[in-house]
Amino acid sequence: MKVLVACEYSGVVSTAFKAKGHYVLSVDLLPSEGFDNHYTGDIFSVPKIESPGEWDMLIAFPPCTYLCRAQAGLLAHDQGRYEKHLKAIEFVRRLWTLPIPKIAIENPVGFLSTKWMKPTQITSFNHFGDPYYKDICLWLKGLPVLRSTDIVPGTKRVSNHVNSRMSQALKSKIKSKFLPGIAKAMSEQWT
Repeated sequence: MKVLVACEYSGVVSTAFKAKGHYVLSVDLLPSEGFDNHYTGDIFSVPKIESPGEWDMLIAFPPCTYLCRAQAGLLAHDQGRYEKHLKAIEFVRRLWTLPIPKIAIENPVGFLSTKWMKPTQITSFNHFGDPYYKDICLWLKGLPVLRSTDIVPGTKRVSNHVNSRMSQALKSKIKSKFLPGIAKAMSEQWT
């Protein structure tokens, strides 16, 4: 399969699909930290991104900065932030309408479920062998819901790895990193 992994700098999901023998292109505004076939730039500037039949699957991790619950109190008081919030929702809608038969969009619980559509599935890292708890919403088109592979106690929150001395950019990067257990489940159950 030809798999496009959008908004992923870590290479965790891309590496899992490549290990199964698929052609994978990861795309992010940031350089990749661990995947060799990476396009640094806007997903919509990837050649032939809107050509039907070019890609078999899209897995996207749109930034949650303006989509998550933590923004609720800030949006009403900051017009610039509210405009970025609307653009973030439009970005997700545009990803969803790409001519790709299998699409998965991931984001935490937030505004997408009320201002766009309810997620197909809500799961957590600890359902796939990693001891971290985090609500993960998945919007799926042409793909089945993920079956849990190894439920372990969710004893740690992903946010426990950040502290007040870190920059906001570093905190966001740590909180948004995807883990290998669920990436492996995606590569095994969706191909």
